[in-house]
Amino acid sequence: IPDEVLRHLVIARICQPMSKLATVDYLRSHFNEDTSLDKIYYYMDKLYNTQQEIVQQISVEHTRRILGGCIGIVFYDCTTLYFESFVRDKLCESGFSKDGKSKENQIVIGLLVSPGGYPLAYSVFCGSQYEGFTMIPVVDDFVKRFHLKDVVVVAADSILQCCIISRKFGQATIRTRICVPLFSMVRAFAIPYRRNP
Repeated sequence: IPDEVLRHLVIARICQPMSKLATVDYLRSHFNEDTSLDKIYYYMDKLYNTQQEIVQQISVEHTRRILGGCIGIVFYDCTTLYFESFVRDKLCESGFSKDGKSKENQIVIGLLVSPGGYPLAYSVFCGSQYEGFTMIPVVDDFVKRFHLKDVVVVAADSILQCCIISRKFGQATIRTRICVPLFSMVRAFAIPYRRNP
């Protein structure tokens, strides 16, 4: 994407990942770039509204090249981001918070990554959305857009239990296969995902 603001933001994120305000100072002191905080926030909106598909396509194609042309396994998880604000809207609502901030307004973010940790897809959900109901829309959309046939999805068992129940309502075939110990304190299941034609 031939865009100077994006180029500067990517360089700053790789070299010194920090807040947007600190990124402005970093770009000014290390690259002599006079980018304002407002310009960065404006660009985030532009990126989301007009370039999100292009960025995702680049990420997926890069991941395919690294993985030998095939994305056969993906990892899914979600988290919450809270806002210290009393204003609620359709997206920001109170709900179960992984940060223990259940009274704050929040959003839920679902993220799909490759085995190497490369981001493949994400989606933003209403703050009151239960995480168990977030995986199917993200995986369904990803599989359809990138024409994947057989994918193994690895996720926490709390997410997968809801997916298995909802798959019985005709969206696709999904079965629990194996237990995969990702870390000593985390239990996850791998499930084969086959898109119905």
